[in-house]
Amino acid sequence: MTDGSRANAPTLTSNWADYPAGPYGTARGAVIQNLEFLGWKQPDLANYDTASFEHVRLSDFYDPDGHSDVKLLAVNASAVWCAVCRAEYEDMNTNAIYATYRAKGVEFLGTLFEDNSYFPAQPADLTRWGQLSTHDVKFPLVLDPGFKMGAYFDSDATPLNMVIDVRTMTIVLLTMGYSPTYWSTTVQGLLNKL
Repeated sequence: MTDGSRANAPTLTSNWADYPAGPYGTARGAVIQNLEFLGWKQPDLANYDTASFEHVRLSDFYDPDGHSDVKLLAVNASAVWCAVCRAEYEDMNTNAIYATYRAKGVEFLGTLFEDNSYFPAQPADLTRWGQLSTHDVKFPLVLDPGFKMGAYFDSDATPLNMVIDVRTMTIVLLTMGYSPTYWSTTVQGLLNKL
């Protein structure tokens, strides 16, 4: 990733009072519940320091008026034990996927739910995950030790990749697993329809 990707970093603000009302769902076409996590909105600027944890809510990305340059939110749920998850994060970094798609209007949110021993992820796990030289995470990154994202997929199918339309907070895509062509075909296809 390049520092140029930071120039377009969103200012995340909580719009929880205006967040779409329920009913909420877990399938494609449903409005997603306003989930809340602890982590970093800008992990690299927080130096991946757990003392700098802040609340990150889905409402931080909600943009019903389209005033930001963000159109879609790509939510990833990963576990430290998941080799496919590590490969996906490496692709996001070394292949400049985050920088490329952030410039096209896609913001990312990474969630980490389990450690290497299948126990709930802890703050130190999130620090190590974000700081890995192959990951170098610059997008919002949070802990999910209670596995809130488990409502959307089975952990045996890790990672989860979910895409949300930030104007409506509607789930437009749910994908389990990862393919190197996911961004260039699937996500790009969604962007082309907007």
